[in-house]
Amino acid sequence: MLDEIDRVLTHEEEIIPSSGFAASVMEAVRREASIPPPIPFPWLRALPGIIVAGIVLIMLVVELVIQTVKVFSVPQVSTAWPGWLAPLFHAPILNSQIAAAGMWLVLALLVSLGAMMFSMRLTSART
Repeated sequence: MLDEIDRVLTHEEEIIPSSGFAASVMEAVRREASIPPPIPFPWLRALPGIIVAGIVLIMLVVELVIQTVKVFSVPQVSTAWPGWLAPLFHAPILNSQIAAAGMWLVLALLVSLGAMMFSMRLTSART
């Protein structure tokens, strides 16, 4: 068995490409060489936005930690709501902290959904 494998592996057959193969490869190489390089990402223009986003993210994390400490140290929900939000959060059914947090979550989701729909409308109008 090993002798047969050695015989097959030592037998060198000359490989000849099909007609037109070299020409088609060279045509593909020329076509790829003629394509202009991709436009580089404008990092210098994006850097201020990235820095601002990082600062805002850090501020949000700090505020989240502060609010978490306040929630666990104060046993009741804050009553300093803006006038038009007070009826929403002081209804008899929503007296617990969990319900108030749920209302804020729903409000945040609605604002996010509105922003997403607005941006999708703007981008679909351009195409």
